[in-house]
Amino acid sequence: MTENKIVVSVQMSVDGRVATDDGVLDWLQVKDELHAHFVDVHRTAGIFVYGRNTYDGMAAYWPTAEGDPFLVEYGKVWTGMPKLVFSRTLESADWNTTVVRELDALEQYRRTADGDVYVIGSPQLIHRLAERDLVDAYEIYVHPVALGSGPPLFERRHNLTLTAARAFDGNVVKLSYRH
Repeated sequence: MTENKIVVSVQMSVDGRVATDDGVLDWLQVKDELHAHFVDVHRTAGIFVYGRNTYDGMAAYWPTAEGDPFLVEYGKVWTGMPKLVFSRTLESADWNTTVVRELDALEQYRRTADGDVYVIGSPQLIHRLAERDLVDAYEIYVHPVALGSGPPLFERRHNLTLTAARAFDGNVVKLSYRH
């Protein structure tokens, strides 16, 4: 049996930022083709993993997306998927979510998940995973906007190998790397 991978799936600006300084994501350009891709790829995951801030945003948004026909399919994927949220302060979470405190717990979920472990967004968590060399692959979706400031995807040097590149909707490019 092949070991599940830890895959970072993240939206990024052309200048390497994953959010604005205040965490706003209104710069993302997710259209039909990219949205369908997210549904197809993320439904094969074994578990979604988030930091606290990203989880809070997802938990507030996806369960209510049922009213938008464009988003309903991903909403189904999100609500049904097992999730981990790393937090020092959150006591409990809804939507099939387990709260964990320490990165060491991730290995157990990696072994037992029914597919790859997808770390979605969550720059602080990505930094912690990268520091410990726990990321197997990066799926970086580069949007055609420069933010100028905000949290970066990487805080230090990482040597990666490009495995694929693909454009969506004529404006967003997915860069797939293995580490």
